[in-house]
This record gives sequence, structure tokens and C-alpha cells, in this order.
Amino acid sequence: MQEAEPRLRASEAFVAGVSAMLLATGLLGLASLVQSSVPFPPLGLAQRFLHLIPGRVDVFFIDLLGHWALRLFAVGFTAGSILAGGVAGILVTRLPGSSRQRTAAVWAAAAVLAALAFAGWSSTPGGPSAATYAALVGAAGVVFALALGGALGRLERDTVPPPAQGFGRTRREFLRAAVGAGGLVVAGVAVRRFSGGAIGGDRGGKPLARPAGAAPVKAAAPGQDGAADRAFQAIPGLTSEVTPNRLHYVVDESIIDPNVDSGSWRLRIDGLVGQPLTLSYQELLAMPAIEQYVTLQCISNLVGGDLVSTAKWTGVPLKALLAQAGGVAPGAVRVVFHAIGGYTDSLLVAKALDGETVVAYGMNGQSLPRAHGYPARIVAPGIYGMKCVKWLQRIEVVNYDYQGYWQRGAGWDNIATIKTASRIDVPHDLAGVKGEVVVAGLAWAGDRGIDRVEVSFDGGTTWVPATVRRELAKAAWRQWRLPWRPSGAGKTVIKVRAVDGQGKLQTAEVNPPYPSGATGYQQVEAITST
Repeated sequence: MQEAEPRLRASEAFVAGVSAMLLATGLLGLASLVQSSVPFPPLGLAQRFLHLIPGRVDVFFIDLLGHWALRLFAVGFTAGSILAGGVAGILVTRLPGSSRQRTAAVWAAAAVLAALAFAGWSSTPGGPSAATYAALVGAAGVVFALALGGALGRLERDTVPPPAQGFGRTRREFLRAAVGAGGLVVAGVAVRRFSGGAIGGDRGGKPLARPAGAAPVKAAAPGQDGAADRAFQAIPGLTSEVTPNRLHYVVDESIIDPNVDSGSWRLRIDGLVGQPLTLSYQELLAMPAIEQYVTLQCISNLVGGDLVSTAKWTGVPLKALLAQAGGVAPGAVRVVFHAIGGYTDSLLVAKALDGETVVAYGMNGQSLPRAHGYPARIVAPGIYGMKCVKWLQRIEVVNYDYQGYWQRGAGWDNIATIKTASRIDVPHDLAGVKGEVVVAGLAWAGDRGIDRVEVSFDGGTTWVPATVRRELAKAAWRQWRLPWRPSGAGKTVIKVRAVDGQGKLQTAEVNPPYPSGATGYQQVEAITST
């Protein structure tokens, strides 16, 4: 006996499945928008998958695509999740059996997809419990099953003549689902805006408020602006001395920034300490704190790159927290930082105890924005940003040379001292120059400070000292400027180099970011005319 032909073509079943998954995804998007602690399942799954990828593969795509690497991965995974619904639609229609058996297959497919979505759940302070998250993805599964069953039934009953079949038959199903999913997302956006943000409490990025009676904060005291400083402020295109929070660079290994409830968040300090300690957010804020201007840089930043920023950080010295935990035991080698979500890295004990390494909870007068580690993170002046762990939840003292996420997976440097670097902001590369202009930019050297900056207009044969702005802080970058009038028409190669606060000249040796930070002099070409 010949096998019966399927009642629907594969293309029709595929569109029906995609349409059903659009509705289910819209429901999940609504939940994530309304309740900020609820992760969006496709991104949760993408994060799980990302943890299985070797670190060197991560580095390859980050080097190739920059910030877009994780964004494209997240978009691709979300799109793949929706397309998986289409595959389920095809499989359901290809199974032999009665209509009752096909209905059972639809619900079985919904259960499998819901189980996969649940795999994206992870426990976070203030986040949904496993049972709550299971109920959410279960509800999305029910929506998928009902929508897929309904779409398949309507397509089978459709008596439209053959010429209008294919996309003509499925267009209504897809548009109906797209409008429904769009409506759910719009509703979520409206609730989010009406409530002043996603429901679920403080998620950071608000004016910093410390508890009544909190211990004092030792404020940063930058030099006073004078006429010379105002000259820097008047240079168009020169990066500001302090980076606004919204412009501060962000590089993470995570697709989803943890959305942490500070009320249930706890910081655990244990390992080789005298007495394990657990602090609440309010207890952390009540401790004596310091403010300091610190320039952070990503270790993957290129020479002249923009993965570097400066902010005023408020936090409790790590040294004080370890002392409250009974101090570091003899034989300790490193202090390890564990983030919500599983990311880890470490510092040598000496750096952890230097008094300027802090558990930061404030950034430019605000509580840490979510993207920068709310409610608390490490800020270690002079150390590349990969070791300044965000979304901190545990500090552990160990007696061995701990290898963090990027060291284990990709072989990045485990000391990670920021190299002396300088950058030309103006003029930009291949800019036209006529008459006298100001060449200006930035220089930084971790926590060693900058002593002077020099500029060359002949490819590095001779060097001219630039004017540097007063020092904001030893661990912060310094702006520099130099008036310049080209002597003729043509191309001029402008180079810059800096000398750190210890008198050491920035190296001219060209090295890529991997494994311990890029080195070399930045240069731009100016097109001069008379």
C-alpha cells in the first residue's frame, strides 16, 4: 500500500510553525519587558550555548566583529528559535496517523520546545524561581500548541483554488501571528514606560543614595579648572575627561546582563580568610568608602581604539572587606571574584590589598547601571577591565594561581597590567587641515600616571612636547594638546607617544592585543593644504 501524501506542503507547515512560535516568543518578550528579572528564553539559551564554546573561538569572533559579535549571536539564536517552530510544524504534518494523533504530536512538540526554553533559566538574586520560570515557558508552550494546531487546521480546511495556494494561503497565518506578537511586545513596552522601567525594583543607574548614618566617603579631589583647562574643554572632538555612564565602553562575555535585585543580593567573602563574611547591599553601602577617578581599558583594545573610558567610582576598599572577614591567611596567592552568571577572574593578593582596589557600587554619582555591574563590581586601577568583575556575588581567597574565564579559555595574561598608551582624537585620520589647528588626544598608563606627551609630524624622526592638562587622578587618563601649522601641502603623518609617571617611555614595538594588551604608537594622516 502506498503511503498517503501529506495534506499540507512543507512550506505551508513551516510557515504555520513559525507563526505559532512568533506568538509564543511575543508572550515571552512581554514577560521580560514587564518584569525585568525574567530572562528572555532565547537569550538564556544562547548564553548557555556560549559557555560551551572555547574561549579562543570567542576571541576570534570578537576580534573579527567587535561589539557586534555577541549582538549578532543573540539575534541569530533568537531567529533560530523562531525557525525551530517551523521545523516542528513540518515534523508534525509528516507524522502518519489520525487527526487525534497529530494533535498529540503538536502538544508533544510544544512540550519539547518548552523544555528547551527552560534550559535557559539560571538562578539570580531576585530572579524568578525555577517553578515560576517553568510556568512561564509552559504557558508559551500552550500558546504555541494552540496556535500551531489552529493554523494547521485552517490551512487544511482552506478551499482557495490552487493558483492562490502557497504563500497566498499562509500569508494570513503569518500576518495574524506577527500582529499578535507585535501587540504583545508593544504592550510590554507601554507597561515598562508607564511604570518608569521594568517592574521589579531598583536595577541601578539612579542617583546614589547611601543609608542614613553610613560611614563617610573619602571624596576624590581633582585639581581646579583654570584658563588652561578651559582651553581643553573648547577643543571640538576631544574626548571628555570623565566619560558619561551611557558612553562608557562595555565589553562582556555574557549576552544577557544579569538583572539583580539588590534587596535579595548578598556578597559572600570566604576561602582563606579568618571568618567567612556575608554582606547585604545596604551593609556594603554603609561602610567607609572612597571615590576615585579611574580609567578602565579592555585588554582587547587596539592601539588608538575606543574600548577605554574614565569614570568616578565609589566603593569600599577590598582591603577593608577582607579585614572584616578576619584577614587573608598566610600562603594566600590570589583573590578570586565570582560573578552572577558564572564569570570569574582574580587578582594577586598584593593588588587586592593595595587600598585602591574597591568593591564599587557607584559610578559618576549614580548607583552602578545594570550594564556596568549593578549592584557591585570590582574596580582595580591599573589592571585591564576583564579582571574588574561585574555583578559580583562572591570573593574567594585561594592559595594557587587561579585561572579565570579568559585565561583558561583563551590564554590571556593573568597579571593584565595596563600598558602606557596614547591616542590622537583630533584631527581624525585623513582629515583636511588648513592653517593652524590643534592636535589633541588622550594618554594613560594604568595607575602609574602620565608625565608628558610628545607628538611627531615627520613619521617619528623628531618629537615635540605637547601641553598636558592637570592630572585628574594618577589612575585616570590625561588630555593633551598641541597647536600645529602645516608647513606645506600634502600628507603629514602625525604620531603620538607618552611617558608614564615613573619616567618610562611608551614602547614603539607593535604588538596585537593578545595576550597582554596592544602596544605601539598611534598615527594618523592629515591632508594639508595652503
